[in-house]
Amino acid sequence: MDLLLYALLLALAVWGFRKARGSFERVRSRRRRAGLPGATADNPLVLRSAQVLEDARASVRCECGGRVQELGEATRVGLRVARGRCVECEADVDLYFVLPHMLN
Repeated sequence: MDLLLYALLLALAVWGFRKARGSFERVRSRRRRAGLPGATADNPLVLRSAQVLEDARASVRCECGGRVQELGEATRVGLRVARGRCVECEADVDLYFVLPHMLN
């Protein structure tokens, strides 16, 4: 009986450690992604050409590391938003950008 209890406690400890590690990884990934141009509305990607937008769309990844499927574009005040969804975890991923002529 004691052996079964120890095995259960060990399994719970391993499970808790994995959950905590995953949570820390998600937070670290969010912070790293927030510093990149285009990841937030406060730090939009400034487009000089359509190729820059296509390259940014192709390189954007979800927090889980999955590839992002393009859903379309939307507008916000002064910004354009490229909407996407992760093919792995189905999280919504947005890429914010501004066109140079919109800056004036």
